[in-house]
Amino acid sequence: VRISILDHALTKVNQLGWTPAAIEQAATDLGYSPMALASRDGMPLIDHFMDRALDETCIEADDQLHEFDTPIDRIRFLCRVRLRQTRPYIRRWPEAAALLAQPGNVRVAMGQLSTLVSRMWYLAGDQSTQIDWHAKRSMLAAAYVASELYMCEDTSADFSATWQFLDRRIENMQGIEHTANMAQNFGNQFSRNLFNILASRGYISQ
Repeated sequence: VRISILDHALTKVNQLGWTPAAIEQAATDLGYSPMALASRDGMPLIDHFMDRALDETCIEADDQLHEFDTPIDRIRFLCRVRLRQTRPYIRRWPEAAALLAQPGNVRVAMGQLSTLVSRMWYLAGDQSTQIDWHAKRSMLAAAYVASELYMCEDTSADFSATWQFLDRRIENMQGIEHTANMAQNFGNQFSRNLFNILASRGYISQ
């Protein structure tokens, strides 16, 4: 029941946002009580979308990753596939990002991001040492989040500017020396930077 309601609620996001109202309307549409999945905010819907998007990314990538010769080319492809999952909701995604940046939700945001980048590097065939493992995931997380937020304001045809932005971030990753220091306090740095980016764009108040 939960999955079916949340799947249907995704069809309500562009109208109602990442809100309890979207979940309640979906439950009503399916013949359940509007309080069947009572929530104080839209986090269950956001969490569900991110799980679903990662699953869809892995399914799509499974058929095409063999076409790319290097791990970094596979990473670039995987980022594009995952960003395309967000594209149908991109004008509403700043609302989701603002919720994810709230202190009480950062643990969920970090968990989702950690799972995403770890899965991407695994699919790309990465075989890093322990130090490189953390550094690479930190760099990819920063590149992915920056590209996703860029996409929220991209008005170019077929998001061509976003793909160019992503390509630059991925290229930058290749020239950075991997050190343990890059991975230290990444969770705190990520949440702080995300908050500042969202505040600068007026999505949340400081």
